[in-house]
Amino acid sequence: MTASTAPARSLTVRSILVCLGLVFGGALGFGVGKLIKAGVIDVSSMGWSDEAAGVIAVALMALGLIIGLVSLNRRAAGRMMDPEGERPATAGQASFYRQQGMVLFLAGAMLAAPVVAVVLFDPLPFPIASAVMLAVVAAFLAQTAYNLLVWRRADELMRQTISQTGAVCFWVLQGLLFLWAAAEKLNLAPALSAWDMMTIMMGFYLVVSTAMSARRGLT
Repeated sequence: MTASTAPARSLTVRSILVCLGLVFGGALGFGVGKLIKAGVIDVSSMGWSDEAAGVIAVALMALGLIIGLVSLNRRAAGRMMDPEGERPATAGQASFYRQQGMVLFLAGAMLAAPVVAVVLFDPLPFPIASAVMLAVVAAFLAQTAYNLLVWRRADELMRQTISQTGAVCFWVLQGLLFLWAAAEKLNLAPALSAWDMMTIMMGFYLVVSTAMSARRGLT
């Protein structure tokens, strides 16, 4: 492969992934729009954090699904891992990608479940709320297990990226939380719920994670 064709192939692979994301996201958005129009879903009671959580959840699930599907084809997984290379991914590398996809998909599902439950059932009956909470706990345990597997199998560069992302998010969000709490105590800022803060945290983490990965050439 020549130096001129390598960037072109890298751009092609990234363009394909973006198109897949648009297809999945567009199809999901169209389906949700139809349900809202039919009156099946009532979004009138949704707050800004519910809407933001829904967008983040869709993005995570779509990305996880795309990575999972691509990992089923070892040649496609190799192109995703190294757009400039020709070798297909090994069975272990494809499995690693599937685990990453599962982590992302479960994160999105956990984020979406409470919002969807409240939107579909208003008021939310206790048995349904309990069932959804049990499902969220089960998904959290499964995602934690997959996260540990990904961490153990990741190389040093990826581990450094994960650690630095966590450190940046912790210090920045800790500072912002203190400043907001102080302003709230002084009646200078509106009160935030735990769900509001969690949504902000998830959105900030995604931005920082993407920036860190791009900086180290992992995207």
